[in-house]
Amino acid sequence: RGWLDEITPEDLERFDYVSLHAPKFDYGANEGTEAIFAKIERINKTRELDVVVFHPDLVTDLAVFRHAPFKVAFENMDRRKLSFQTPEELRRVVMENENFRAVLDVNHIYTNDPTMQSTPRFYEGLGDRIVQIHISGYAKLHDPLYITKQTEIIAAVKDLTLPIIIESIISPDEVEKERDYILQTFQGFHRL
Repeated sequence: RGWLDEITPEDLERFDYVSLHAPKFDYGANEGTEAIFAKIERINKTRELDVVVFHPDLVTDLAVFRHAPFKVAFENMDRRKLSFQTPEELRRVVMENENFRAVLDVNHIYTNDPTMQSTPRFYEGLGDRIVQIHISGYAKLHDPLYITKQTEIIAAVKDLTLPIIIESIISPDEVEKERDYILQTFQGFHRL
């Protein structure tokens, strides 16, 4: 048992959007995958999840996702990974099933391409399969954008109608600072 077993309907009822980032695991036809899926399914029955995010580089058998009882999305990977860093690689897995979706992590794009010139290829290749954006700065990993001032990462977010998850590793007293910096920077690129 763990904290996932303790989630109640009351924990999730006030949220308009709930996404879950699945744990890093070698997903395939194995007992561990079944156990993780059972926990996700229990939460999904408590409150239907808008999406469950997986790292595709850890998938050993894509077939286990084909009939998942929850919405599945795969995220593009950072430069530390050996695959799924390009839009073409992510598109191959996402297009495997009509129910699969994509999560675009603009920090991960930056780690592979600091010019961010590959960003349009992600939007063109994945189109409406992109259901969520992850954003954070990059100095070492998922750094605060209000510190890194990497406006090129923020500018890579082209669709503000999608849910945007701030993945910066910050303390509770930095949350508003990070949010406000990102919103102010968006205002410079988009009319909000």
